[in-house]
Amino acid sequence: MSTKRKRMFSKELKHMMYGFGDVREPLHESIDLLEELVFEFIQEMTLKAAQVSNKRGKFQTEDLVFLVRKDPKKYYRVIELLRMNEELKKAKKAFDETNVEEEENM
Repeated sequence: MSTKRKRMFSKELKHMMYGFGDVREPLHESIDLLEELVFEFIQEMTLKAAQVSNKRGKFQTEDLVFLVRKDPKKYYRVIELLRMNEELKKAKKAFDETNVEEEENM
């Protein structure tokens, strides 16, 4: 790595590597390399999305969807994750409303 950065994804990458057939404790160099690639990908996508959003003046989730639209695997994964996020929000809201009602009835 050219600059030392705090490891942000090493735990998750380690688990993913193991899930895809690597050893339980992969080399730190392997994790560092993957983390660098992930960081560069996120940085590149964020910069591209910011360029797309400059036309509107506001960064939105749709900017990222627009960038991956030509890659079916990424596109459908993004759509799936966005749907799951909405379902989680709805479930949390319903759970919170139920808790408020129960507290009011006590």
